[in-house]
Amino acid sequence: MTEPTPHPHFDDKGTLHWHTRLADALAQAAAEGKQVFIELGREL
Repeated sequence: MTEPTPHPHFDDKGTLHWHTRLADALAQAAAEGKQVFIELGREL
């Protein structure tokens, strides 16, 4: 398991490992047998 990385837009206190590229998230999820949560929003 990799170390958590910060949320790209706010401090989430390191609760999850965030990706900004879908391909990277899918590859890690497949390698670890996990699912992917997709957060979508607009950056202000």
